[in-house]
Amino acid sequence: MSGHQLTGSRTFLRELNKQQEYQMATESEVRIGGTYLGGTAKRVGDHQAMLFNASDLVAVGGIADDSFFRAYQITVRELRRRLEALGYSLTHVREQIVSTLQKGYEELSDDDIPQCKLFLDYGCKVTVEQLVELVSQWRSEDNKSYNYMAQFDLNNYSSTLLDFIQGCSSEFLLPSQNIWIHGYQFERLLCEIYSDEDVFQIDFTRLVKAGYYKPDDQPITNEFDRLMSQFNPLSYRLMEKIKDEESETLEFKTLVSSNPTKSIGQQLPKYLIGFLNGKGGRILFGVSDAGIVEGVTLSREGRDQLQRNIGAAVSSITPNFPQAAVEIILRPLISVGAEIEDKFVIDIRVPSGRPNEMYFTHSGDTWVRHGTSTFALKGHQLFVHICTRYSSADDLLRVISQRAQTAIEEVRRLEKNGERSEVELAKKQGELMALRESVSSAWQLLKETDLICPMCESPLAIRHSFTESMSIGGKDIDADLEYIQYECGYATRDDRDEPVSLCSRRS
Repeated sequence: MSGHQLTGSRTFLRELNKQQEYQMATESEVRIGGTYLGGTAKRVGDHQAMLFNASDLVAVGGIADDSFFRAYQITVRELRRRLEALGYSLTHVREQIVSTLQKGYEELSDDDIPQCKLFLDYGCKVTVEQLVELVSQWRSEDNKSYNYMAQFDLNNYSSTLLDFIQGCSSEFLLPSQNIWIHGYQFERLLCEIYSDEDVFQIDFTRLVKAGYYKPDDQPITNEFDRLMSQFNPLSYRLMEKIKDEESETLEFKTLVSSNPTKSIGQQLPKYLIGFLNGKGGRILFGVSDAGIVEGVTLSREGRDQLQRNIGAAVSSITPNFPQAAVEIILRPLISVGAEIEDKFVIDIRVPSGRPNEMYFTHSGDTWVRHGTSTFALKGHQLFVHICTRYSSADDLLRVISQRAQTAIEEVRRLEKNGERSEVELAKKQGELMALRESVSSAWQLLKETDLICPMCESPLAIRHSFTESMSIGGKDIDADLEYIQYECGYATRDDRDEPVSLCSRRS
């Protein structure tokens, strides 16, 4: 073996031994202000990982450099802000500790030692100032090596309470191992004894060097933002992808308008009517077609105007339905651990309309929902669709006539009010005229599509298609024929010039 090969082998063995040393006892290290809080072997599994986002990663140097460093870190000031955003005020921290300890009274029995009740009395009377003093004493001690003997001192209530705040359950001073607290109470109290500029971090440099992670790996993504989303179930995370996909009952709409309230007001009737004419559904303004949360910027004035625009859109629909039936939810957006000011996903929930009813704008426009699209209906296509919503032609005309009668009664009421209702009266008169035209048009279409008897205008009872063999010009062919019968008894077939049976009502 050459000297060059020998040197290379020694270098390889030295690096291999070094890596084996790291792998023998390697963990992440959680620190605050340089004080060790704990760690997790081999993987970043510390419960504090939920307090960081991907942007908190600090990466220095390459793995071969002496300066190599990988950690997630924020200042104590930022840690305090994030914890308070999750509800960890000092007052709430104390309330959580006390309310959890109070459960111990329910489990006390004659078999428990006297110190159990005395410890519960001590813990339930603790003040915020005393809690801060406890963690201050903890800071001054050697925290790297845990004192296992402290748990056997049944009169050392302060040490046991400190363990309890850190998530442990005393085997001796609590009546049950089920009494323990989970959360970030300890971290919140630590914010009171470290300076704002001190660093809170999870250092996983050793884990990378040991080979558990690659130098470019990011074991923590946007964990805090996800936690915030769970804490506030109404919120969405900026640029997250929504799990649900567009469907017959869910519509995504992105907005790039400089006047979003106006844009929503203009688009809304189409989607309101489309959902009313179907199964109902939700419109999410501020979400792209791909389901990516982008949000809509709305000032306080804009939010007030949005409510007015939505109210106007609902009022533009006939027949009328309660405005309260449309639910409007402004979902806040979370980014980098905080709610973005004045930015929301606008979640509008629309009920399904009444059975055997179609909804229109006052100008006569209507839409229906098919799959992920909302289509306008006009002319014969509209008539065919309407007929499918009614059990018979009579039902269709009855509903249209009822709407016309309601409009007539409204017009009479408004006429009595005189000038006070002049504008509304003109609007109702226009609606009545449109309904009368609808009745006339519907009646004509019923005749043209054989839905009523041409003799007495009774509704259709049976419509049956069938195939029959016949001879034409000496050749046998299969002909598609239709048999139609109305409630009055009048019936026809395509292959006959005369009716199969006569109309009883006409005779």
